[in-house]
Amino acid sequence: MASRYSFLLALLIICFTTTVEGQQSMMSSVDYPMLQRMIDTAKVRYPRMKKYEHKITEAKMNVTKAKLGWFDGLTFTYVYNSSVSNTSPNSTQLAGYQPGVFLNFGALLSRPTTIKIAREEQKVAEADKEEFMLNIEQMVKDRYFGYLEKMAILNLRAKSASEADLSQTQIRYKYESGIETFDNYSKVLVLYSVSSQNKIEAESAVLRAKAALEEIVGIKLEEFK
Repeated sequence: MASRYSFLLALLIICFTTTVEGQQSMMSSVDYPMLQRMIDTAKVRYPRMKKYEHKITEAKMNVTKAKLGWFDGLTFTYVYNSSVSNTSPNSTQLAGYQPGVFLNFGALLSRPTTIKIAREEQKVAEADKEEFMLNIEQMVKDRYFGYLEKMAILNLRAKSASEADLSQTQIRYKYESGIETFDNYSKVLVLYSVSSQNKIEAESAVLRAKAALEEIVGIKLEEFK
């Protein structure tokens, strides 16, 4: 029973050491200039940014359309008057046609409001883009720091796995030579197995974090180096 507690205590010490060292190595590996390049790239390449740009372009076109709508209140017509003689020298009407202009006062009075609404919609589209630019900046930072965290954990677990491999090689030699007991040999094998599994899980976490970061910046991380 005491040996089991000793083994568990050793695992806890390893985990605690990994956490502390991971925090230190992560802080030292932050590259702020590269992070800013990632943010700038994401603002250009991320597909949703193009969506907001298209919305702004559409809103500007609606403003132009609303301004040109002043003519919607004007209707030009002509009426043919057969009683007018085309040969009369005193006639002021052209070939029996009477042109006319009709004003739609309702359309004219509502036009300023229509233009104002179009301009407000443009402001909303621009504000949505500005808001998303702030959001995407935070998203890049979160994924970048998450990637560095996973890398730090991987480095520590890889070191632990390497040390565990060395330990199991040494104790296996001692066990085969009759120097070490089977109980201690088994404990080291378990530790080696746990360390190897932790390393694989850390590698998987790094790959997922890398893919998530590349998804938002739009290019491979290797292109930033």
